[in-house]
Amino acid sequence: MSIIAECERKITTLCKHAWDSEVQWVQVQRWLENFKGEVLSADEECQYAMFALTKFMYFGKRLVREMLRSLYRDHFKAPLMQRIRRNLGDTRDLSLVSSLYAQELAATRFIGVGNPSESGTHLLYYFRQVNRLPKDLFDDIGSALSFRSDRNGEVSFFPSNPQVTRLVFFDDLVGSGTQASQYLSRYLRGIRAGCSNVELRYVCLFGTEKGMSVVNGADMFDGKATSMFDLDESYRGLEVNSRHFDDPPDWFDLPTLKRIFHHYGSRLKPGFPLGYKNGQLFLGFSHNTPDNAPPIFWDEGLGAPWSPLFVRYDKNYGSSI
Repeated sequence: MSIIAECERKITTLCKHAWDSEVQWVQVQRWLENFKGEVLSADEECQYAMFALTKFMYFGKRLVREMLRSLYRDHFKAPLMQRIRRNLGDTRDLSLVSSLYAQELAATRFIGVGNPSESGTHLLYYFRQVNRLPKDLFDDIGSALSFRSDRNGEVSFFPSNPQVTRLVFFDDLVGSGTQASQYLSRYLRGIRAGCSNVELRYVCLFGTEKGMSVVNGADMFDGKATSMFDLDESYRGLEVNSRHFDDPPDWFDLPTLKRIFHHYGSRLKPGFPLGYKNGQLFLGFSHNTPDNAPPIFWDEGLGAPWSPLFVRYDKNYGSSI
């Protein structure tokens, strides 16, 4: 079997099973037509692109929902119940622990990172569904917090509901940590100034080492940020220690693949041809593809002609008029 035929077989299997048919082979074909032979021959570029595609981690709706269930169970409920039990001298009275957990849960609000149109907030809808949680545990940051300012103009925040003692901020991916820091830092500073007794936590599905170090900083969540799936440096797909290409076939050369990605990516996103802040993540979701992934996977060709494979619904921060 030829190299291209073998890659086609693998991609077809991924489309049907791992990707829940959310990506079709016809889309793959259109994507491969982007590679015009500007670095190698067109056939060689397609061969490299197809092989790289077999390493892409795509999470469809069904798998994302299972991950949201695990995130709540393993990174919120279980640790909190363990803490309650430990505070009661390692009691075996499950009904007492469950009762106290219900009280702790009622005093918690889950808040998506970003405005209501962004992916973190969007996923909270499914997070609530799969974990059968009451909707009054969910809020946007504007409704969850009230504020006051002192005579010097310093703003402090506090929960609008005085019964709330825990705020859990939620997102799908922490890449560089820039977005979370820019969006949350002033709120966190204000909350600590207004009500230091409120517990601040952050949970996400995926987090890079660098990004999680940012959100776990003392001025952010001070060690109380967790991800369900940690992405170490080996998940940067085009570096020498990439786990995606740790045992490649004889014909494959990683610097050549990186050169292809960089060449076409520079045309699509001149500032970050391999992903935002050189992210190089071979990662995408059914609800969106992060800009930390190389743009050749997701760019819609607004700046230069390109047919994407995993669409990214980019943020428009400008006026709607």
